[in-house]
Amino acid sequence: MEILQSTAKLQQAQMGTSKVAEAPAQQSVQQIQKAQIHQDKVAEANTEAKTTKVSSQEDMDALINKLNKSLDPFSTSLRFGYDDSFYVSVIDTQRNAVLRRFPLEQAEQLLPKMQEVTGMLFDIKG
Repeated sequence: MEILQSTAKLQQAQMGTSKVAEAPAQQSVQQIQKAQIHQDKVAEANTEAKTTKVSSQEDMDALINKLNKSLDPFSTSLRFGYDDSFYVSVIDTQRNAVLRRFPLEQAEQLLPKMQEVTGMLFDIKG
């Protein structure tokens, strides 16, 4: 909001009168709103581009390996696995039981979050 006010004041000072500056101030507000909408769309596109697109068995193996490596510092009996329908499962290896099963897209979104949490809790640099 302060940006809009300072932009309007700056335009008023340049124009000399407030009546003349009203139309450019409205245009400026619209330009700022359009820029914000554009930034939101770019951010959304970047988020979608960051998710890996798993299209083969090798890609799926790599994703599961990364998920399992992100669990290593926690010394847990939980592991990730998958089935033929490309659903990811959380498996308790002590009981050999599936605790949860979810679509591949959720696993792709889960990986960066798990890596972030691991990085916050454990200093990998040592």
